[in-house]
Amino acid sequence: MFTICTNGDCSQQYRIKLEMLGSMARCKKCNNVFNIEEYVQRPKVFDLEPPDEEAPEEDSPEGNKQRRSPKEVMEQHIERIKTEVNEIIPRLNLSYEKKGNESDTRLLINKMLQNILGYKIEDIKTEQKIEGRRADYVLTVKGEDALVIEAKKIGMSLRERQIFQATSYGAYAGIKWALLTNALVWQLYHISTGDKIETDLVFTIDLMDGLDDEEARCFYLISKHGMSRKNLLKNVWRKISTLCSDNIVSAILTDEVIAKIRTTLTKQTGYRVTDDDLRTAIEENILQL
Repeated sequence: MFTICTNGDCSQQYRIKLEMLGSMARCKKCNNVFNIEEYVQRPKVFDLEPPDEEAPEEDSPEGNKQRRSPKEVMEQHIERIKTEVNEIIPRLNLSYEKKGNESDTRLLINKMLQNILGYKIEDIKTEQKIEGRRADYVLTVKGEDALVIEAKKIGMSLRERQIFQATSYGAYAGIKWALLTNALVWQLYHISTGDKIETDLVFTIDLMDGLDDEEARCFYLISKHGMSRKNLLKNVWRKISTLCSDNIVSAILTDEVIAKIRTTLTKQTGYRVTDDDLRTAIEENILQL
């Protein structure tokens, strides 16, 4: 778990323990005093790689059949998503300004699921219950339940604890992906099951300030077309989870990496330090542990 200095000119990250949340701390880099809150960096997912599969043939202006590449198909869907989102944003902002209720929000979400994400009415299940667990929406892809959604009133602040109901349903039903949304903000979580249910934030889309290219690609990942692409979302998640701070820190502090860094430093400086001295220096001076 990490926190970040609230001084925008500093933004130094620190590794923290759960019990430290809510307490005050002084930044070692800029001396700023700030309240410790969990910091989850929004991952970059620009480099979507469509699967190697044939795209459908289409008629060219000359009447000949032309086969589009998977990347071309994906980019066309992303452009359509941009158009649809830009058309609905004024309605979202108006509802937010008028403090629309849950019923109003559900109507907007229904429209977004169909027009932006491309799900048909028969792909959208509402108010699903299983073994005492409830889901506002469950989306199906190719006849299988693929995505569970927890919906909140438009503009309502979203917190990770609010995803519990959807992730509990998803874990019991074997669904790996859960969305938390208030129509303006969309957060995708990955559900892991083992000794306990764990949820990890994959990305956040915030339409309060419009839609950028990265967010359009995130929408594509959870669209019906994107989720029908074999392993597309799974591979994005695998990359994000592999490059998370905890994994990188753990890799840096392994004996093998420490030994290689020590060997390089010895060659550069002519002075040999111990593995323990090097590990301590990395933890305190580089990783700020």
